[in-house]
Amino acid sequence: MIPDFFEQLPRSQREAVDSAGYRVMRWMAARDVLQARVAKGRIAGPLGAFLAYWLSLAPAKGAVSDLWLSFSYTQDQAKLKLVGGSPTLAHAPLEQALLHLPALRSFWSQELRLQHFVALRTLVPQAWLMDSAQVPPGAVIQGLDAVSWERLPQLRGQEWEIQDAKGQVLANRSLSLDSILTSRPASGVVLKAWYGRNDKEQVVLRSKEAAP
Repeated sequence: MIPDFFEQLPRSQREAVDSAGYRVMRWMAARDVLQARVAKGRIAGPLGAFLAYWLSLAPAKGAVSDLWLSFSYTQDQAKLKLVGGSPTLAHAPLEQALLHLPALRSFWSQELRLQHFVALRTLVPQAWLMDSAQVPPGAVIQGLDAVSWERLPQLRGQEWEIQDAKGQVLANRSLSLDSILTSRPASGVVLKAWYGRNDKEQVVLRSKEAAP
């Protein structure tokens, strides 16, 4: 355990941890709305079919009795990232990819409110749903600046992983329909935080501890 680590973080990072429990709860609620809209066919066209396929692969959502989240903090980059927790979406690469999916930006902005959406995108590691659809001519994969999955030289490095929908790392790093490209978390201090509700039913930070 690292004493006083939380107090040594920049103010913006401490506030991010303080608010993360509430924001993740909003994310969970918005995710339920997305599931319902897709199930009822309220998102039409190619996007609806795309979401229906990927949501069918999503890991089962377990009950959350005690809300806790874990964060990785790298001091050299001054970055705090959500890497685990009791809600499934806190550690599922498919859920991370859905949060960062450009086609869902307006949905998340409306359901989460823009400030919470922006904060979650900063906190949640980016991931990409890899499918067989061709990138349109003149376009690139957002966040990667590549015209196709096969044109990603970073895949040969050590900073990326290819996982299946359940979060299992694919040993052969294959580019297949059901794969998700994720960034390998940098080594750093892991901060674990527990949340609860106060007498006003607000989600607040209860306790935290850090370890190398």
